[in-house]
Parts: sequence; structure tokens; C-alpha cells
Amino acid sequence: MKRKTFKKLHSFFLKSNRISGFLFVCLILLTACTNEELQKGENEAAANEAPKTTGTTMKLVTTKLTPASVSDNGNDGNVAANTLDGNLSTRWSSDGSTGKYITYDLGSSKSISSLKIAWHQGDQRKSYFQIRVGDSTGSLTTVYDAKTTGSSGTTTALETYTLSSPVTARYVRISCFGNSLTTWNSIAETEIYSTVDDGLPDTYPTSVIGITANTWKINSFTGTPGSSAVYYDDITTASGVSYNTYNDPNYFYTDGTWTYFKCYRGLGTSSNSSNPRVELRELNNGSSASWDGSVGTHTMTWTVKVDKLPKGENGTTGVLCFGQIHGPSTNSSGVAVDDIIRVQFDGAANQSTGTVKLKISGYITEKVLGGSKSFTGYSLGTSYTFAIKYTGGKVYLYNGSTLVFSQQMDTSTEGNYFKAGNYLQSVKNVSYDGSYGLVGISSLTVSHQ
Repeated sequence: MKRKTFKKLHSFFLKSNRISGFLFVCLILLTACTNEELQKGENEAAANEAPKTTGTTMKLVTTKLTPASVSDNGNDGNVAANTLDGNLSTRWSSDGSTGKYITYDLGSSKSISSLKIAWHQGDQRKSYFQIRVGDSTGSLTTVYDAKTTGSSGTTTALETYTLSSPVTARYVRISCFGNSLTTWNSIAETEIYSTVDDGLPDTYPTSVIGITANTWKINSFTGTPGSSAVYYDDITTASGVSYNTYNDPNYFYTDGTWTYFKCYRGLGTSSNSSNPRVELRELNNGSSASWDGSVGTHTMTWTVKVDKLPKGENGTTGVLCFGQIHGPSTNSSGVAVDDIIRVQFDGAANQSTGTVKLKISGYITEKVLGGSKSFTGYSLGTSYTFAIKYTGGKVYLYNGSTLVFSQQMDTSTEGNYFKAGNYLQSVKNVSYDGSYGLVGISSLTVSHQ
């Protein structure tokens, strides 16, 4: 409570015989407790607020528009079409200090950001004009006014006239008002430009996370989530998809800091699994990585946060894997190793805030130890830097510098590779219903020593 407020209350209650000092003290304590509870509630609400991802910074692309046609309201034989032939030696010309114009029809409404105009004898005189636009020639708005200032009067080359803000219109008209020496209007060439958001990020998911086609393969989808989604074990095999610029807000995208892996239950998957995934598979110079866990030290370190869990088969729980070591289906000892270790978060169906369990599954727990292992103290929307290390036939999991789990294998250890991203668990044989898991990764490194 502020000092001034306290003094006022104190003075009031001392002067009043109807309220005892005891009630006064109680009122002060009640007010303080109420303020503390309100603050606590606000803090808890902020802590439980669903994690937000920022929009991606988009790249502006300038495109030259091609008019469908061009017309004028008079010429001296130097026709309007000459202004679109790419030749500065030809021109449109019309005499008259008022009411002369040339009109470009873009065919449909388009965003317009600037014009480039080359004026005939533009190095000898200024040309006076206005740029007007609209969706009909009967209703045009002036968007650039050089009726009194004119062109530069210093060049015959294209001069750029940038609009104060982009406008959308079908027709572009240059209304002319003579020049600084005569009443003639002469345009050698006109170019119309549109500057728009290209819908793609300025920085792409692969560059943000620091991966290349030589180090990681991307397992993902194309198409709208649902029946039209198509799964690829290597997304670059999809027609029109480039590894370096692959960005799809449905599955694999970035906010400039995190690369997000979004996967929906009920979508297709690889031939060896019934659970869908959007994840990375380790490569060695573009070929499938395959290393022996008993020779050298193999480490994957990644900074990750899980923002949302999917709905599982039972409809009440949710679990996904965000990092693993994958082993051979059958190793040299004839043992089906498959996933040596899977690092997972386990919680409620469609959970997007609050605490979850860190669940370690795979061959090393389910076969060697007889069951998965769970650890508390983890939350959705929280960044963790984990490391999986495999050396001397023993697997370790670290959270930062803290060892969380370790276990020796009981069979041969060759044919391994790392995976990271979003691999849904316990969603076999379910139909697509929009439920998804969301994982963000901001850094990812692998070392083999």
C-alpha cells in the first residue's frame, strides 16, 4: 500500500469512534493480502499463457508488370504501343498542354508500387505529368503529381517514380501537361512495377537451424493437412521443392529464431512406421549416416522446445518424440534394435501449456530395462538443450550439463544415425481430425569423434 493512502486511512479511522483500531488493522491486512493474491493470479495467468510464435519476416519482391494493352486519346503517328517496345528510340507523342494522356490496361487489378518513364528529349526539358490509377477509366485517382515540378530534365533514360504507398488498380494513366519548352508530350518508354510480399521467409528454416542437404534429410509432407497430404521420406524428391528454400506453414517453417516441425495425427508416414513425422534424418556427405556406437564418441546436441502435444489413440494422452538414435531393424547379432533411444514428452491430449514428463523409450529401455523411464520437472513451451551421447556401447542423455539417463547396450551397436524433429507417438490407426504436435528447434549439432 502506498504511504499517502495509508496516512489518509489512518487519519480517518483515528477520528471515527465507530470503527475500532482492531478493524482498521484487519482492513489493512486484508487489502495487502488481496493485492498479493491478485498479483499472484496475474503471474500465474502469464505463466500459463499459451506460447506464441511470431510471424516470419517476409521478403519484398519487385516485379515488372506487363500491360495487356495501351491506348491514348491522340497522337501524331507516334503511337502508344511504342512505349512498351523496349526501344528508347521510339515514342508516343501528342500535342497539347492539357487533356492528353496515355492509358495502360493491366488486364486485372494488380498491386502497383512504382513507374519508370523515359521522356523523349528528357535531357533537354522537363515534362509535366500526373500518374492516375483506378479499376475503371471513368474513376481514376491521382497517386503521383508532377504537374508543376515535372521530370528531372537531365536524362533520356528511365526515371523512377515511386508511389507513397502501393495501390491496387487495373488501369494506369499518365496525364500529360506539356513540357518546359513546348506543349508537346512525348514518352519513349514506360515500365510499371509491383512490390509485394513473396509469401516466403527472408530466412529459411534450413538456414535458421543450420542444416544442409549433405547433413540432414527432411522427412515431411506436401499438400494441405488431411487426405491430400503426401508424405516423403526425402522432401526434396517432391516436385518443385527446393531443400534450401523449403518452407511450408503446415509442416516446416521458421520465425527467424526457431525452426518449427508441425505434424498432424492421421497423416501418412514411412513404410516402416505407423506414426507420422516431420523430422530430420542424419546424413554423411549426402548419404545415409551409419555409425557404430562402440567405436568413438557420437553426440547430438540440440536446443528444443515442445509447444503442443497431439491427441493419442486413447483420446486422453499425448506424446511425441523430438530426438532419437535410430538403429538397424536387424543388427549383426540378428537383434531388431530399431529405435535405440527415443526422447519424448508425455502429457495430455492436445496439451499446449503446463508440466509434462520426459519419457525415454526405445530398445535400450523397453528391451534392456524392460520398460520406458519417465522424469518430472519439464514443461511445454520451455527451451531445453539436450545431448544424446553414444560411446563404448553406452547411451547417455544430458539436459544441459546434467546427466539424466544412461544405459549400456546388450547387443552389437552398428548401423546407427541421429534423428530430430517431431515424431508422433501412439497415434496408429487414427483418422485425421486436425490434432497436431508442434516442436521448435533453434540449434542442432552432431559430432563423431
